[in-house]
Amino acid sequence: MIPRSRKFPLRTNFFAFRKTALRLPSPLFTIHYSLTTQPARLAVVVPKKCARLATTRNWLKRLTYDTLWPLIQDKNLDVVVIYKPIFLRKSEANKQQIIEELKNLNLK
Repeated sequence: MIPRSRKFPLRTNFFAFRKTALRLPSPLFTIHYSLTTQPARLAVVVPKKCARLATTRNWLKRLTYDTLWPLIQDKNLDVVVIYKPIFLRKSEANKQQIIEELKNLNLK
C-alpha cells in the first residue's frame, strides 16, 4: 500500500482537480491525471455497482494501488482511478485484465 500522505484527498480537492485533469478512458475504468509540483498522489474509487461486496471493492482498490503506484511514484502526478459500473468478480482472469490495462497506460 501507499503512505497515507500520498493518497489524493478526494473529498476536498476532487471537483477542482477534475476541471483541469486529463482523462484516459479504458473499458473498465477512467483515469484522471494532472501534472503537479508535489510528489505523486493516487486515489481509487470503486462504486457499489461495480462490486456489491466490500471485500471485492477493497480487493480491486488494493490491486490498483499495488499495480499503479510503482509506475507513478517517481513522477509529479495526481492520479484518480474511477472504475466504471461494470460488475466485476474476484477472479484470476479479471486480475490479469486489470493489471494489463494499468501497465499499458501512457501517463506523461
